[in-house]
Amino acid sequence: MFVPRALRLKGVKEAQKPKPAIAKAPEPTSPHNDVAKRGPRFQSAPVTTEYLGEIVAGVELIFTDYAHQEPTAAQWLQKRYRTVGGEEKFVHFSAIAEHSNLTGLKPQVTQIHLQQALREHATEALELSSNGFHVRRNPSTYPSPFVPHDSFNIVDDYGLSFWDQRTIYVEPHIRHLCKTPAKVAYCLKKHGKMKAKWLPIQAVKTLYNGCAFVVLSGNVTHEDVWKKWRDAGMPEDWKILTKVEHKKRTEEYVELLRELKKANQDPRPIAVHQMKSGEENVPDDNAAQGEQRTSKKRKRTKKKSKVAGDEEEAILNDGAASDPDDGRLSKKQG
Repeated sequence: MFVPRALRLKGVKEAQKPKPAIAKAPEPTSPHNDVAKRGPRFQSAPVTTEYLGEIVAGVELIFTDYAHQEPTAAQWLQKRYRTVGGEEKFVHFSAIAEHSNLTGLKPQVTQIHLQQALREHATEALELSSNGFHVRRNPSTYPSPFVPHDSFNIVDDYGLSFWDQRTIYVEPHIRHLCKTPAKVAYCLKKHGKMKAKWLPIQAVKTLYNGCAFVVLSGNVTHEDVWKKWRDAGMPEDWKILTKVEHKKRTEEYVELLRELKKANQDPRPIAVHQMKSGEENVPDDNAAQGEQRTSKKRKRTKKKSKVAGDEEEAILNDGAASDPDDGRLSKKQG
């Protein structure tokens, strides 16, 4: 505020103007502190009790009686057997972690995860090595008394193989669950309230991401026992059939498609189905007509090109006959 000199002389002081604020430079921050505030860029899935249970379920599938007799699975085991501390038929954790039963789990299975899972969820069927980094089927549990040594060659009076009598078809409530066999086995064992004689689960054979065949230890073709279990509706929202029922429904569906084809109601689906199943393709009238039209177009094109070629040749001949230089040249040659 302005104060006249006369008043200033009497002791009235002029109010001082406030000093302009000086902008402070930002304090330097450490890149490490910034990362700590923001957190990791990619967050991995937590290691839960359910995750460890899925690991154990996947490892059990590797050493089942079915796996010991099925040619591909048995060959996988034979190549990876190791002797540890004088004990045979151990498999190292590095090979277990890369098995297809476990590769779909998140986070990715490591040797530390395997060691933790097999110690916290120990089962009678599996045995850890003395060094803690190998696992094998417990010798006291193999072979199971209810599994014949030639189980893949046994067929009953109805044409069902030994393992088909123990196989079910499943469509879980989660779309992509079946691409990870360990998850399917764990869910059935944990939430399926399955009969004791059906356990342990012997194999999970993925058909697509959303469905699979599951091989159990006990026979599922007994209608009364099967119906009682399915009436319980466990696991929730799962669609489950015996393999026998699944095969029957598939054959009925194929027959229905053939009837529709005969009635000319919907020819395209049956044609697609036949190509997928390897059957002989049924001739398509529309396709035949299309090929016939294409061949006609080709003939017309050839005819036009031939006419054009004749006209061109005629013009060249006329030009040659009317060219005076050619005439003189012919006289000189004569």
